[in-house]
Amino acid sequence: MTVDKEKDIRFFPVFLGATIGVVLEIIATLVDEIVVGNLFTDEIFAAVNLITPFTILEVFIAYLVSVAGAALIVRAQGAGDKRRMSELFSQTLIVCGLCGITLTLIYVLFTPQLVRLVADDPSVYENALSYFKVMRFYPLLDMFDTFMFAYVLYRGGFLNFYTAIISRIGINVLLSWQLGMRMGLTGVGLASIISLLVALLVKITFLFSSKHGLKFVWHLNVRDALGVAMLGFPESAISIFVVIMEFSLNTFTLKNYGAAGVAAVSVVINIFEFTFYLSEGISEYEIVSVNDSIGKDSSRSMDLAIKKTLRAALIEGTVLFGLIILASGALPEAFDIDNEETAQLAALMLKIFAPTAVFICLSRITAIFYQYTRRLPRTISLFGMAIALLPILFGTLFGRFSQVGIAVGMALGPFMAFSLMYIYVRCIKKEKLFDYTLMHLN
Repeated sequence: MTVDKEKDIRFFPVFLGATIGVVLEIIATLVDEIVVGNLFTDEIFAAVNLITPFTILEVFIAYLVSVAGAALIVRAQGAGDKRRMSELFSQTLIVCGLCGITLTLIYVLFTPQLVRLVADDPSVYENALSYFKVMRFYPLLDMFDTFMFAYVLYRGGFLNFYTAIISRIGINVLLSWQLGMRMGLTGVGLASIISLLVALLVKITFLFSSKHGLKFVWHLNVRDALGVAMLGFPESAISIFVVIMEFSLNTFTLKNYGAAGVAAVSVVINIFEFTFYLSEGISEYEIVSVNDSIGKDSSRSMDLAIKKTLRAALIEGTVLFGLIILASGALPEAFDIDNEETAQLAALMLKIFAPTAVFICLSRITAIFYQYTRRLPRTISLFGMAIALLPILFGTLFGRFSQVGIAVGMALGPFMAFSLMYIYVRCIKKEKLFDYTLMHLN
């Protein structure tokens, strides 16, 4: 192992950038729903939400083809390989373009059929169709925007990063309201596309610098591109795991405890998801620092990165634990639960769930480490168990005795996922949880 004398990746710029970026991205994605909810009827609001599966598919593909590419560029940068950086950058742009065009063509050619698949009801079909007719062109920009989001963040373009997201939110709020009043759902969708285009252009200005810009070369190696996709799959699949967990627990709750029960459980599910997404701030630092360390082949750098990541995960998990406890009484009201009995039940379930914030953070950073040291089965297993399989298994098992048991099961999920992975690594594989020898990759 060589001891690299270059500066290590700083924690707080990446952590704060990613955390604030995630919060702002969540706000940006909620703008359409907030505007539609205020301007139109509940049926129209429902129609917009019914298009969500296509949004999830889009996010899944965008992360699949681009985020790992940005991470590998950092790895090549750590190794000082400019040629490899340019090849990865160019190939990712090409793949993003191909995927965006392909997905948009599918959406355009099968628009009525796809809308009927999710909104086959006269009360919502026409409005869902109107909104989707505009949003079907969203992938043309979103694939590139997702890649540039990761690339700019990973390479330290925080000014461009913040400016792009804030511009997107501001423009979307302003245009959604104005165009929505004049053009209906078509205007709301058009505002989303315009605001995304502006955000993408702001991020692209980061490439104008000779230090951060990379030369575009026509490079498309199918095997290499599939390798990037395979490496990015576990993190990309998070969105799918979240949907499976939410759908399964809501269906179980509706069947056993009715609509009021779903309202209480939905609060816990939303906090579960928010906690998992918020932990991305730590995992993004880990992605940058781990790939930089692998590129340098520096165990010292890796050791420092892992210590910072573990410390940050424990601190953030503990802070979130405390915040959930403190806010448990107010959160049901924030989610517009008016029934006092349901609100009290939701508050109790949140208090039971709160400690698992620590294990959500630990599960995420462990999975990310294995993802970028190419132990993908471990990564997929840990993500799948922590987000979907074990919360569903324990939630439905304990939920048969009482509704509070669903929260107990959700809390046990990430704890058991992390514990099982730790036992597997230590007792079966005979490794440390974060084994630096995994840095040596073929």
